[in-house]
Amino acid sequence: MQPIPVNLITGFLGVGKTTAVSHLLAHHPDGEKWAVLVNEFGEVGVDGALLAQQGVVVQEVAGGCLCCVAAPAFTTGLNRLIRQHRPDRILIEPSGLGHPAQVLQTLGGPLYAGVLDVRATVCLMDARHLSSPPHLDHPTFQDQIHLADVLAANKADLYADHDIDAFERFAAGLSPAKCRVAVVERGAIDPGWLDIGRSTDRRAAFPEAHAFLVETGAIPAADATADARDWLMIEGRGDGYHRVGWMIHQRSACATTDLQHLVTGLEVERKKGLFFTDHGWLALNQDDWSPVDPPNDGRSRLELIDRQPLPAVAIDQQLRTLLTP
Repeated sequence: MQPIPVNLITGFLGVGKTTAVSHLLAHHPDGEKWAVLVNEFGEVGVDGALLAQQGVVVQEVAGGCLCCVAAPAFTTGLNRLIRQHRPDRILIEPSGLGHPAQVLQTLGGPLYAGVLDVRATVCLMDARHLSSPPHLDHPTFQDQIHLADVLAANKADLYADHDIDAFERFAAGLSPAKCRVAVVERGAIDPGWLDIGRSTDRRAAFPEAHAFLVETGAIPAADATADARDWLMIEGRGDGYHRVGWMIHQRSACATTDLQHLVTGLEVERKKGLFFTDHGWLALNQDDWSPVDPPNDGRSRLELIDRQPLPAVAIDQQLRTLLTP
């Protein structure tokens, strides 16, 4: 059997990787079966449910980045995709805090020799981050760019002219040069870029840098008599970021307008979720809302990540008021 083409779609928190993967899935060649392995830093999986709407095989790996904490689950999930589904292509979306060096080494190592054909790594970035010292100083942000064969500045519809100029100057100064540099909107990556090729000359500047979990705690329902499985809040922190996630069994639909008002007011770097509302099931991806099929477990979800400590208890109380009338 021919080796399966595999691509990494990397990028820091909130740059639109899941939107880009969805775009690729919507425009993949007719007659081909594609699969996705998606990794989330938090334990509350949201991306898998969002991508499953594309009708492709999705394997989720949550609870850490692929290069360290979740590494065993990564190979297990990848092996399952290969053996059970034998797709024509596999897209891997690491966590926004995940370092790609170890993932690329695993994919190109002896374990998958003759099984996988590692092709172009595509990195999405937000050109506005070039004026953000916390991004420029973050080793993972730098190496996601260093190790990419294709570099795309996403969210171009939100850029000023100076953002595009800064990105073009930045990209022109990278060495070795990228195989392709582009400016795109809403993750509109050209599927042809996946087969541009992969350079073996790219090196990580910080190969030891990776996201890791230093603290995780699950907080069940406040009411000790309630079924803890109906309301679970999980907090954690790692690699300079704080996160909190919820898995909730809603017994009735919530008011969409009230929910959107609550979530819009949360100023965090990354927010994603799935909710049962009076307009049906809705998916949240940053500030975008869209209809979605109910998740298999029927549970609403919310995942928040930010550099600053999150007011988890206050947000939890607001969610309880809204989702458990």
